[in-house]
Amino acid sequence: MALSTEELVLITLALSAGAFVQSLIGFGLAIVSAPILMFIEPSLVPAAVTLVTLGLAIVNTWQYRSQLSFKGISWAFVGRIPGTFVASALLFYLSVNALELLMGAAVLIAVVASIFKFAVEPNNKNMFWAGFAAAVMGTTTGIGGPPMALVLQKMDVVKLRATLAGYFIFSCAISLGAQAMAGYFELWHLKVSLISLPFVLLSSLLALRLAPYVRAEWVRYGLLILCGFAGIALLSKGLA
Repeated sequence: MALSTEELVLITLALSAGAFVQSLIGFGLAIVSAPILMFIEPSLVPAAVTLVTLGLAIVNTWQYRSQLSFKGISWAFVGRIPGTFVASALLFYLSVNALELLMGAAVLIAVVASIFKFAVEPNNKNMFWAGFAAAVMGTTTGIGGPPMALVLQKMDVVKLRATLAGYFIFSCAISLGAQAMAGYFELWHLKVSLISLPFVLLSSLLALRLAPYVRAEWVRYGLLILCGFAGIALLSKGLA
């Protein structure tokens, strides 16, 4: 599928902005970029977003490797497996409009939960269901961070970045396999992702330099406003 230069620039900017936010607070690439990509070219979601998230996760894991630990989140990996099977079935049967509705709802749920500071204790049961929900959301829409972030939000911010990055490597790899089997991941998604990746990595390096000086709350509150508008717009588009 051919994209114009203007569309590629917008796609790259959207993914880079998402990468900057995710590198600062641990997640957010898909929340920022996926709604924009849906308006430019819906078939880029979820595969292209998942591919770029995988590349960024590898880089972020290396950047924050000294704080990386999977202690206490093993059940999230277990929940990821059945969640991926459910998501694969949804990809076979959902239309583009249905995905837009699903993504819009997912974004708004994440926004509302963040506003009210909804917290879930990170026990084994909640980690399992967080992994399950992240698998369904991540595989179908590319937005898989919020369930895990909500369960881990009490964690130190540097450890949160490292833990989520390591988890995203595993989860994105599984999601890409499911998307490929469902026909949502093709060679042209890889080409678009590779074009954007150098700028995504530059955004991540910039975020790494600024992280000690920028309060994550400032970024998060501005992002909530953007995500709220994006979620409402996607719901409206899907209903139309």
